[in-house]
Amino acid sequence: MPEGIAEEVEELAVVGQWSSLDEAYENALVVLAMNLDCFIREVDGFFAIEVEPERERLVRHELSEYAAEQQLWRERAELPVGAVGMELALIWVLSLVGIFLFQIKDPSISDRFCNSAVDVVAGGEWWRTFTALFLHADAPHLLGNVFIGGVFCYFVAQSFGQLRGWMMILASGVLGNSLNALYHFPENFYSLGASTATFGAMGLLVGLGVVLAWKSRTYRMLKPVMVPLATGLIMLGWYGVGDGNTDVLAHVFGWSSGVVLGVVVAGKMETEVTP
Repeated sequence: MPEGIAEEVEELAVVGQWSSLDEAYENALVVLAMNLDCFIREVDGFFAIEVEPERERLVRHELSEYAAEQQLWRERAELPVGAVGMELALIWVLSLVGIFLFQIKDPSISDRFCNSAVDVVAGGEWWRTFTALFLHADAPHLLGNVFIGGVFCYFVAQSFGQLRGWMMILASGVLGNSLNALYHFPENFYSLGASTATFGAMGLLVGLGVVLAWKSRTYRMLKPVMVPLATGLIMLGWYGVGDGNTDVLAHVFGWSSGVVLGVVVAGKMETEVTP
């Protein structure tokens, strides 16, 4: 090797070392994604990545962020499938079915507990924004929220934790109904159904995806952030419009509330687990 090249290699800074070459290659890809050059060299049985000294601090920080992100995904992957979110999901389904049976026996329940723009805003009956989530117009309406909504709610519970996830689902539904009532006031507007919370669950997953995409590559944030946002908008278009009896704005407000809550809570969760 020419003397000049040898001296240049000796001046490189080690930013990390790994026991396997595959791990070193994986982390080298992170450095290359930063548009920086790096070298892998075997040192005392380990594989070290070396970069220019003036880039050492920046690369170390990026590799640390990458390691924290990978650890977070490993911890989530170790969660037993089926053990997270099933208990509260079952309670949620039984509650919807049970209350619907009461609605069949006493149709006045729908009028007394549905979301009502006048009663909520002018009458101060804000509890209606919560109780309306447990009411349904007919059996197909109920089954759609149980089966389609159940899938998204289950994934929310897996991603955020069972108790926190379901609290966020209900919160996004209540917030969505509240915004819907405010929007329609003073119109004598009524709405009911768990779909506001269902689309809130979709929004929560989008919010989580946005945070993870944002944290993964802060210098290339635009493209990865657009992917989860576009996915959420497509789902909203497919399942949120429906026929003339569908409360589209409730779906939009629920989804939007979920996105905001998902970003806020997921951002805090990321802060907690990042060393």
